[in-house]
Amino acid sequence: MRTDLIMGWVAYGVAWLAAALFWTLASATGASRSPAETLPYGLLAMGSAGLMGVGVWQITGRVSWNGRSIAFYAIHAGAIVLYSAIYSSYWVWLDLVNGRFEQVAVGLRTSPVQNWNLLMGSWLYLMVAGLSYAVRANRQIRTQEAAAAQARQLAQQAQLAALRAQINPHFLFNALHSVGALITSDPVRADAALERLGDLLRYALGAEDEVPFQREWRFVEDYLAFEELRLGDRLHVDARVDDEARAILVPPLILQPLVENAVRHGIADRPSGGRIELRASVGRGRLRLTVANDGAGDGDRGGLGLGMDSVRQRLAALYGDEASLQVDRTAAGFLVAMTLPLGHGDDARPAP
Repeated sequence: MRTDLIMGWVAYGVAWLAAALFWTLASATGASRSPAETLPYGLLAMGSAGLMGVGVWQITGRVSWNGRSIAFYAIHAGAIVLYSAIYSSYWVWLDLVNGRFEQVAVGLRTSPVQNWNLLMGSWLYLMVAGLSYAVRANRQIRTQEAAAAQARQLAQQAQLAALRAQINPHFLFNALHSVGALITSDPVRADAALERLGDLLRYALGAEDEVPFQREWRFVEDYLAFEELRLGDRLHVDARVDDEARAILVPPLILQPLVENAVRHGIADRPSGGRIELRASVGRGRLRLTVANDGAGDGDRGGLGLGMDSVRQRLAALYGDEASLQVDRTAAGFLVAMTLPLGHGDDARPAP
């Protein structure tokens, strides 16, 4: 912000310097003098106008734009008179410095360009004041937009935190249910499941916003190994992950709920078990994740559970229309397909 302010004032000074040079050349041509003779007057004319412009900037900061306020017009009318009076007398300042006071008095009374200088001073004041209000209005709009963007970001973060807080107890409840089912039937495997559950919870309860897909995939593999302790050989998994997909940054717990949904609603309740196919690939600027199972799914909800609903809401909050989640009933069971963009805003998503 400070750099922008400095650059703004530098540009302001350069603009008035360019105006002084233009004034010098125009005056030299009109008065048939050399630019060297008219340069001091050009610098005095535009220099004084530029310095007084700093005061105009301060006035616009103290007097807000209000087209219905009498005080607004009165303050600026007085400032115009003062600005014009000072500007229109620039050409006698050198005489004042040299002590030619009588010549100055005569010149101010008889100069044929004095009225023009007063008019020019008024026009310069109005130009500087108008630009000052425009710059201030633009800054205010940018500040408001930045505040609104920050508010939206905070709201989004709060929403995502709420969704994640919803997923974590859901995952924990289901995991404890799996352990509970083993305690009476196979205490040894139940003990092993509790140890693995600790590893799962460290990831599930983490606070990171994004992780390389490799970590999410490892978590899914650990989760499936956890479920295999309960389901045994009733759970069959066929997984294929493209190497280029492993470094892509993704929100944590974005794939596991889909896999959990397939296990819970498509396989766990079937005596013969079932098969899950997992695919992760990159193409056309998208990360595509698919989870297919050969079970019937949750018929009442079309294969959707709480975790799936939360994933859908998280995708909408993070990516809007750039991500998608589609659930299709197939001849064998259900297919869930998710696509995520490889880029987020102006930043690439591949992990360093």
